[in-house]
Amino acid sequence: MGSGRGRGEGAPVSAPPQPLLSVRHLSKSFGPVRAVDDVSLDIYPREVLGIIGDNAAGKSTFLRLLTGYHQPDAGEILYRGRPVRIASPRTSRRQLGIEMIYQDLSLAPDLRVWENAFLGEERRRWGVFLDVRAMREATAGALAQLNAPISPTELFANLSGGEQQAVAIARALLFQREIIIMDEPTAAISVNKVQEVLRLIGDLKARGHTVILVSHRLEDILQVSDRIAVFAHGKIRRVVPNQGLRVDDLIRFMFEPE
Repeated sequence: MGSGRGRGEGAPVSAPPQPLLSVRHLSKSFGPVRAVDDVSLDIYPREVLGIIGDNAAGKSTFLRLLTGYHQPDAGEILYRGRPVRIASPRTSRRQLGIEMIYQDLSLAPDLRVWENAFLGEERRRWGVFLDVRAMREATAGALAQLNAPISPTELFANLSGGEQQAVAIARALLFQREIIIMDEPTAAISVNKVQEVLRLIGDLKARGHTVILVSHRLEDILQVSDRIAVFAHGKIRRVVPNQGLRVDDLIRFMFEPE
């Protein structure tokens, strides 16, 4: 006699998560140079995706396609399975919840912390007057979420590199960005502040955000990433789970022959 267990019985099999953002056969050229060449990739909710590659591997152009700074020559981008056209950085931020934090942060050193947190998206009363009190309080609340002891009234230029990264991340929290892209966040900060930034990345994931981390510091990628996408010559060479990998493995992936 059989076991009596019909098809479909037994322990339920959980469905794989649906991608939050997907790209399919994405390409972008500048004159004769194919900067991004037929790239396909799924990015999932609540993950840290590390992106690595040598200089001119296509990483920066790929990110600029995701954030609307460039338009693809071919391929498509899907948000929650729906094709979208990311016409501008404003579209990526406000409609898709994508925030790009550049290595140079693109913030104003001569302004206060709260002014940078709301730069370009200031709150106003009656549509006219700046609501300074509300912006200061909101900035303080976002920094407190990150356990970053920074005064909203401090001059941005007076902050350390790690503290400046915290302000940029707080800005993403204030505007409820779902996907936060970080370009070399530890490249220009002191060694003793690197762990603070990596802790912030872990906090973002714990709060439900998706983080795309680009870094030449392979140790940082290994410390915080769930998966790692390896770019070379405009293509994705491979996407691997971050399980038991070492720096030597990543270097080999980056430079292995096609």
